[in-house]
Amino acid sequence: SMSETSALLSKRTAAPSSAGPVNAERDERADLKKWVFDLVEGDIDSWWEYMILVVIFINVLLFIVGTVVVDGFGPNGEPPLSEKDAVTLDDKYNTFFETVEFASVLLFTAEYALRAWSCVAEPKYGEKGPLMGRVSYLTSFFCLIDLAAILPYWLNVIGLIPEVDMSTAFRIFRLIRLLKADKYINAFSLLDDVLAENSTLLIATLYYAALMLIVCSTALYLTERFNPDNARYFQSIPDSMFATTLMLTGEFPLIDFSVPGRFIAAFIAIVAVAFFAVPTGVLGSGFVQAVERAKGLQFSVDTD
Repeated sequence: SMSETSALLSKRTAAPSSAGPVNAERDERADLKKWVFDLVEGDIDSWWEYMILVVIFINVLLFIVGTVVVDGFGPNGEPPLSEKDAVTLDDKYNTFFETVEFASVLLFTAEYALRAWSCVAEPKYGEKGPLMGRVSYLTSFFCLIDLAAILPYWLNVIGLIPEVDMSTAFRIFRLIRLLKADKYINAFSLLDDVLAENSTLLIATLYYAALMLIVCSTALYLTERFNPDNARYFQSIPDSMFATTLMLTGEFPLIDFSVPGRFIAAFIAIVAVAFFAVPTGVLGSGFVQAVERAKGLQFSVDTD
């Protein structure tokens, strides 16, 4: 009938009008998630990313400065030998350090929550669904590092762990987030190419380096283990490996060698150059070639 037909048409025309606001709201939410994700997880080109990096460096700087001992020295200026005797800047100005840490943890927590909420705006996570997409994102390497930076603090707040001193140490790992920026990732990705292309030569160099370390450590063990000036450093071959490693890097912390030991030390001083020259040359040449390929250029020397 005419009335049924008109009623059906009215329902069909009414359906889009009711669905329109829903779709518009969904699109607005999706756009908001994308904007937030680009803000907190995109390239280092937003005020948020710069602020996070500044806060990271402030936290690391305070962590370093906070370990400076300002009190607890002995009568003659001897350094304190126990934690209860040592008074650091962190201990002396505990309120300031704790306030900065609390504010930083709040900021890092807010950032972590925003990234967890907005990550599904990224297609590779969104296509997995709202739950599995977030699980996939939150179990990525950088998210786990960020979680390790804030979790110890909140576990202490709710009483599950007694101390939070290591939470500041964990926060150092947040520096790895510098690698997120494309301009850093592209630069460091060259290292993979260089190592892969020169793996055979580097493995051979590593073998000869290990062989040199073992031979020189054994020789110094045999000549210096009963030398009263150096005996404690060469009680065994494993003990002598530490001093020998330093010597192979060009450092000579010990000089009171026996006569045979002096010849061995002189030999080490000569081969130490080759010990580092070969791998350094390989890596340097590999980096030049990798950078040339990345730029699409070919290195040449003009002899005119």
